[in-house]
Amino acid sequence: MSITSAFVSSRSGLTATAARSEVTANNIANADRAGYARRGLLLTSGPNGSGVQVAGLRRDVDGAMDRMHRQEVSRTSTQDAVADGLKVYAALLGAPGDPLSIPGRITALQSRLDELSNDPAQPALQRAALDAAAAVATELNSTSATLTETAANTSAGIKNDVEVLNRLLSETSELSQKIALGADGTRDSAMLEDSLAQRLDQISEIVDLRTLRNADGSISVYTAGGAPLVEGRIIHPVTFSEGDGKLFAGAAEITPDNPTARGFEEGRLAGRIHLLNDILPRMQVQLDEAARMLVVSFTDADTTLTPGEPGLFTDSGAAFDPMAASGLAARIAINEAVRGPDGDTLWRMRDGMEAPVPGPESDSQLVERMISAFNVVQTLSPEAGLGAQARLTDFIPAMTADQQVARSSAQGRAEALRAGAQALETARLGFQGVNIDDELQQLASIEQSYAANAVMMRTLGEMLDTLLNAV
Repeated sequence: MSITSAFVSSRSGLTATAARSEVTANNIANADRAGYARRGLLLTSGPNGSGVQVAGLRRDVDGAMDRMHRQEVSRTSTQDAVADGLKVYAALLGAPGDPLSIPGRITALQSRLDELSNDPAQPALQRAALDAAAAVATELNSTSATLTETAANTSAGIKNDVEVLNRLLSETSELSQKIALGADGTRDSAMLEDSLAQRLDQISEIVDLRTLRNADGSISVYTAGGAPLVEGRIIHPVTFSEGDGKLFAGAAEITPDNPTARGFEEGRLAGRIHLLNDILPRMQVQLDEAARMLVVSFTDADTTLTPGEPGLFTDSGAAFDPMAASGLAARIAINEAVRGPDGDTLWRMRDGMEAPVPGPESDSQLVERMISAFNVVQTLSPEAGLGAQARLTDFIPAMTADQQVARSSAQGRAEALRAGAQALETARLGFQGVNIDDELQQLASIEQSYAANAVMMRTLGEMLDTLLNAV
């Protein structure tokens, strides 16, 4: 090797060492910055194979690990959305054995009717049975109201998710274009890639996505089903049709659980859509079925009624109308005929809602028929999802259990998925995150490299001085 070549090699070595030192210092300075991926140098050989040249920066990332982590985040967010959406409703619904829950209220009504059947002449027992029946109706009213509020909150959450998603898609497109226009391997390019990765992580919490790196360095973003969200400069904004619960990306439908749509099945938006379109409507049908069974069975038990007249439980004071069953849980109420202005018609709890005058004080036939009404087998709406037929005493606990399981199972799945997502995040950070100890070791290596190249430069200088002095 000539002295000139040795000079070139040593000088390029010093330049590369300086660049390594700068990159390492930058890694240490940004170790705690969210979204920062560790930087490394891209090195190539110099002209004619002499020395080394810095070709640019590289981000130490693993595309496959990023993709798997985002998928797990999407799946976790789906279950979190369902569990969180049902949190307030499940608390109101109550746990098994809770006397303030719907099953607890039903049990209390049965007990008060049993007591009344043993002594039907007692006004105090008549009042207790009436109060217990009113408590059942009130509990159904409040539970239905909370379910309606849950649906409204879920719809509002969907609108907010759509707004955030569209903002992230716009920012993703803008960053993607800047990356395409900028020089690859630069510090600015690496910072843009960090910002882009953060946006994709945030989008994956809302929708399950796929990305494609284009030839110019920009990216395209698609739903898991293949519907485009971002294609270069073109953004397909997401819209929500509140009337029918459908989602669109541009003109393409992307509603989750729709097999004909090129949508997605995971992400917070998917969880909320599933909650709004499937889970909450089924729960409402179940509540309405419970109310219907009460209204119908207690009407059938009262022989003083003529067709079209309401029994103890009514639809806002009217008889049950099969064509208006939807929302009955919110309207179920006690027949005012039994209340009286001064409580002077309590005897109708014993004699019937349309009894003109009090009957024999020892007559407990109506009360016994009301007790038997709980065990009458009734046909159920298939939309309730709890079988074809059931008795009221079986349906109410089954309904409560089914609705509680909807939240608890989602919460359990979310916790299990979160553990997987955290394991992948740990692995991802281990690969692309900054380890201070490793960076300090890099500085020690850089110091040794710098010292070696400095010694080489000094030696070469001494050799030249010797040659010049010999002339």
